[in-house]
Amino acid sequence: MDSLFLLTIGFIFLGALLSNVMKWSNKDRVLKDLHNFHSTIEMQDGKEVWGKTHVYANGMELHFSRSATNSMGDPITSFIFYGADIDKIRTIFRNHSELSKEKQLIRKKEVARVTNPDLYHKTKRKIRIFFNVFNDAIGEALNVFLSRMKGSKAGGVLSSQGDYIKKMGTTALSSSGNEYDPILESYINRRVGVKLEDEHGQNEYCGFLKEYSSAWLSVLDCSVTHTHEIDLDDLKRLELQRDMDFSYTLYEEKEGVFALDVKIDYFGKEPLKLIGVKGGDDDKDVAENTRDYQHKLNKTLKQGDSLSFKLKKLPTETFIELDKAILPLSFAMISESRRKSNLPEDYFTQQKFLPEIKLEIESTHIADVYLPRTIAMVRHSAA
Repeated sequence: MDSLFLLTIGFIFLGALLSNVMKWSNKDRVLKDLHNFHSTIEMQDGKEVWGKTHVYANGMELHFSRSATNSMGDPITSFIFYGADIDKIRTIFRNHSELSKEKQLIRKKEVARVTNPDLYHKTKRKIRIFFNVFNDAIGEALNVFLSRMKGSKAGGVLSSQGDYIKKMGTTALSSSGNEYDPILESYINRRVGVKLEDEHGQNEYCGFLKEYSSAWLSVLDCSVTHTHEIDLDDLKRLELQRDMDFSYTLYEEKEGVFALDVKIDYFGKEPLKLIGVKGGDDDKDVAENTRDYQHKLNKTLKQGDSLSFKLKKLPTETFIELDKAILPLSFAMISESRRKSNLPEDYFTQQKFLPEIKLEIESTHIADVYLPRTIAMVRHSAA
């Protein structure tokens, strides 16, 4: 068999292999920074979900930190976002105060590279931009190469596979980056103001523009003020909190009537407004008295303040299988930076005894914000 023919076949095989490897490893340049970090995903319908994010070439997966069930009552541990689901995301927040100590250090290094980029990262970016800008030109060069080769002994193979070879080449090259935007490129690593606006309202975020892709952009180190909810039965999330420590004592006041004593110690720099506690989840098949549970707080805590309150007449569905012999049951969700001892082995398994109730708060904190470019744009340069 002709050696040139074998060489051509080998070229096609290796090119296809390289193209597919690049394709399946080619994650969105913005979203890939969220991989293995805890994040809060705000959907366009207003619902928020929190968990550890895993990013893939064709989607994302959010791993829950607490027990959850689907509409049929079956236990589930994660939610997978495919393309259509990702299109429904309004904002993603990576809150510094909700990361482990290890992840906080990784994030700080990432922010430092953005605010003070070194020569290596500047050069790496320029090379990527070079391949983006000349991607079409390289594709045309492949066309010329294929045309010249059609008269050779391998011409038959190249003629039938020309479009495929060109596609392999452009796929491999384009994997080094996404669309080039001259305006956004001029503001990389600089402070910008980003405006998000849709039918649900508008928000503005000011931070360092780290990256953009054809669909997303990321702004690091933003001071974010917004109202959100935290599940009080999610011990993993509460234990990760750097600004708040939580202490619970669950007990039975009288036969069939349960109460929960709650204490919150606040360590954040900015004032924290505690709006109230409410129960249930409209997306779950839970009893009406769980969804309708309300306890108003309307308290503002400053650094060093504490607040204790009692939640009375809790929804009873959670306590059907509770062994009352273990009551009173105490929990302490203390940040690892302030914790003096290791957690007991059954610590997180005991969260099933807590009712599904949420703490609604308004807080100001440092976060990295990831925004879809369909509804968000860089509107201002910032000092």
